[in-house]
Amino acid sequence: MEFVVLGAGALGSIISGHLARAGESVSLIARGERARYLQQNGITLTGLAEFNVTCPVITDPKTLTEKDVLILAVKSQDVEIALSDVSGAHFSSVLSVQNGVYGNDQIARMFGASSTLGATAAFSGEVKLQGGVSFTANAGFFIGELPSGISTRVSSIVKTLNNAGINTEASPDIQSLQWSKFVLWVAYTSISVITRQPTYRFLADYDTSLLCARIMREMAAIANDRAIPLQDVGWPVLPVINDTEDKAIESLNHLSKTLEQSASGHKMSALQDLENRKELEIEATLGYAVSEAQTRGINIPTLDVCYSLIKGINRSNRRDLSTNIESDDN
Repeated sequence: MEFVVLGAGALGSIISGHLARAGESVSLIARGERARYLQQNGITLTGLAEFNVTCPVITDPKTLTEKDVLILAVKSQDVEIALSDVSGAHFSSVLSVQNGVYGNDQIARMFGASSTLGATAAFSGEVKLQGGVSFTANAGFFIGELPSGISTRVSSIVKTLNNAGINTEASPDIQSLQWSKFVLWVAYTSISVITRQPTYRFLADYDTSLLCARIMREMAAIANDRAIPLQDVGWPVLPVINDTEDKAIESLNHLSKTLEQSASGHKMSALQDLENRKELEIEATLGYAVSEAQTRGINIPTLDVCYSLIKGINRSNRRDLSTNIESDDN
């Protein structure tokens, strides 16, 4: 089976690094300085896995013709451009590890619904300044046919990734899992960007965990209106959205203690981007959720306020980035 991973950030590096170490056929599409670093130094992982491995790097994706599996691992705001770069290639299966639920439609428009698989990633990492990647969570990588079902190709991909060291499961109801992670991700991202704290810290505090729980409940109302059932995704979802607020906070506080022991350095990807002066992926994630709620007449007061705050933070972040670029040019 031949894999192509599009995107050389934390998740793309973790996936391609594990596949390369396992001796699988995998190529990593990367650009600019990141591509040059990987060509010279290979992929270095620390944390949950400790190794360095060489992986073929593709800098001109238009040279691709036909491969078995394309794994999309770029930020949501970069998806359309990234997909256009590989539009001339044929892939039997295409899946995305990007945050949110909008990626399925984007992939299907480019490669067709028959080639599109659903996936959601409950593993994470962070690209460090020196170029290596800290692998911070390996709670699961879930893959399935859309909207539901497990096929031979899904089972084959899952087996290959599992053998390579990525905890991967075939999901009979991937749409439910994608939305369950989305419910959690929107809440955690909102609070992490506003507080600028590692995940375990904002989950430990009463007030910030309360806000987190309220956003998860608002997101769950959107999923319920779409008749999409939710489930736990390694981290608790159902206890937070179905029980009392006190019980929800208790559940999040318990997760905080677990993370403090096992992954105290875990930070949401949006917080990593903020700290690294990168654009935040907001519109295709939080913006999509707000738009869905408005269309369906669902009240989302907590998320609505957080969305406005984060849009302002993102604009300020972009202005700072632009100023730094101009200063470097001068």
